[in-house]
Amino acid sequence: MAFEDEWKKVLAQASEKSPLELNGTGGYDDRGGSKDQLNVSSSVLEERARKAEIVRGNFRDSDNKVMGATEKVELKGFKSDAAIATFQKRWRRQMRHMDGLLENGVINNLRTSAVSFRAEEQKRLRETKKLHQEGNGS
Repeated sequence: MAFEDEWKKVLAQASEKSPLELNGTGGYDDRGGSKDQLNVSSSVLEERARKAEIVRGNFRDSDNKVMGATEKVELKGFKSDAAIATFQKRWRRQMRHMDGLLENGVINNLRTSAVSFRAEEQKRLRETKKLHQEGNGS
């Protein structure tokens, strides 16, 4: 089959799908809701924060290895000596930026969200217990 023919076939199949349906999703149920459900709780967010902290630690370890290796490079008297210094300067700046993004943009946001979720979970639990007690005549 020629490429053009195959491409037309792929486009025809794609146009049959709902424009809102993404590949890999379960699509929509009879009521228009997603078949797949997203379940987020404070414990899920806390676990993600722990995993992000591990990534951050691995990232820092890699940074230390790179900087340790490049600091051993001795190019005094060579034109490329300045290039190594420029690399190290840029690398440090980029690593500080990434470390900040991981800490503030990911880890801290996940933990802050987990606190909010936990408060909401506790509020709903209290409300549920109250309704249960009222229903039992207590």
